[in-house]
Amino acid sequence: MYPSITDLSKFSDNVALISPAEGLQITYADLLERVRRKQAELPSRRSLVFIQAKNSVESIVNYLAVLAAGHPVHILEDLDSDKGQALVAHYRPNLMISEDNIQNGDNTPIDLHPELEILLSTSGSTGTAKFVKLSQQNMASNAHAICEYLGLTSADRAFCHLKPYYSFGLSIINSHLMCGGSLVLSDHSMIDDAFWTDLQDTGATSFSGVPYNFETLLHRGFDPARFPALRYATQAGGKLDAQMVRHFSEAFGACGKEFVVMYGQTEAAPRISWLPANLAPKHPDSIGKAIPGGRLYLVDSEGNQITDTHAEGELAYEGPNVMMGYAENRDALASDETPARLLTGDIAKRLDGDLFRIVGRSSRFIKPFGVRIGLDEVQSLIKERHPLSAVTGTDQELILGLEGDHDLDLQEELRGLCVTRFGLPAAVITVKFFDKLPLLANGKIDFRAIIEQPGTQPSVGFFTWLGAKISEALGFTDRQSETVMEAFYNALQTDRISSDKSFEDLGGDSLSYVALSLELERLLGDNLPENWTSMPLGALEDIRETRALSINA
Repeated sequence: MYPSITDLSKFSDNVALISPAEGLQITYADLLERVRRKQAELPSRRSLVFIQAKNSVESIVNYLAVLAAGHPVHILEDLDSDKGQALVAHYRPNLMISEDNIQNGDNTPIDLHPELEILLSTSGSTGTAKFVKLSQQNMASNAHAICEYLGLTSADRAFCHLKPYYSFGLSIINSHLMCGGSLVLSDHSMIDDAFWTDLQDTGATSFSGVPYNFETLLHRGFDPARFPALRYATQAGGKLDAQMVRHFSEAFGACGKEFVVMYGQTEAAPRISWLPANLAPKHPDSIGKAIPGGRLYLVDSEGNQITDTHAEGELAYEGPNVMMGYAENRDALASDETPARLLTGDIAKRLDGDLFRIVGRSSRFIKPFGVRIGLDEVQSLIKERHPLSAVTGTDQELILGLEGDHDLDLQEELRGLCVTRFGLPAAVITVKFFDKLPLLANGKIDFRAIIEQPGTQPSVGFFTWLGAKISEALGFTDRQSETVMEAFYNALQTDRISSDKSFEDLGGDSLSYVALSLELERLLGDNLPENWTSMPLGALEDIRETRALSINA
């Protein structure tokens, strides 16, 4: 058996939580006392609990108290949102906890499997009712493996900005609590100066991110040497371009630090493989090798293991962290359907040694910005409004193929539906119109043809970063903006845009920062003002007009 992350007493005076925003620094002894007080407020009968969580001391206390009391828990972003309320109505939890409130729910007893500990959405924050069921062993074994391959000790101090309801973010919390390390809790984005100030001032030894985070860092000229306490950074949540892996590997290595690429799925709690930092320069396109205690291999279409070196097959994984199966309703919380092996849905090749490289995907999902989106789920939503449609995409964009005449109102309506339902920025949702949807010879939809067809509407999208000209491959598709106002609208898709508003006023984040800054460089010149994110749009427009006059003079 692996130790539980709720076993806090053995770390005593170690610092457990640091919250710059709250002005708090809490030891493990203090944390244990807070957890015990919160636990005393919980029912003795084993109950299904929903927790609204963010990166705060109280959220961590609530999470640990529920686990210590033996209650299965689902962690979500917002209990009061439409998505949160839909999940509450569907599962009818016995208890709902926010930072400062415990609310009773449905009092009907639920048959809960004795090993069930965590319920996580398969799609990050999209609010789907399909949950991954994870046991105490699933969670603890994965945290233990992460501690082992990252060499975590009580001296490590993780900068936690990824959301705790996201399996990647939760794994950082669990692994550092298991080894007696510290968690620096932050709700800041990487484009916020406060992110880097807090990272420096708290002596954080690591931070983690999904691909778009590192795309942002590349464009901002991030230099890890500026942070002496930093020991390593980790990347997961989707494929990072090989050129970028090599870039960050070299940048971190040059100052004695490590850049570690990882691969995983929520179904594996969530880590499956890791690429040792010293192998990244030679194998920047690899997902690495199986985590300690796990096993990776390839299978053919019949499920037979492939032994031929360099042959392609579906990537399969076995280990103590593989889920107990899925739940789509209350009744499924009583059973254990742990699969003999986890079929990842990714097509891979075995490289030299125990390394693997993903070459394609067999299943119908994409992972823009680290959030897994089920294309069939999107398809069902779109067909309700436009039956003659087909949904596909890549890890850079979600693509809606529609049969019929170009209809701008329909286009924006469907993009709006996807923004609301799946939490993606409008900038990565492309709508394409066809006289007839392309078909294969067997009469099935030709998704490849839909992907390759140029988009027909002005939209913004992130594309694969290509070689030395990476910055040129990120930006606006189909049509370039002519004014600053238009550039902001294309990137942020909000009606709140006006000349007195700034990027920060409009709620811009790192999802839109990179593409918008590149477009502004085209409009304003390569040397953007350092404070452009806080400048009114009118001031930026003045710079554009002045530049245009000088060019035309």
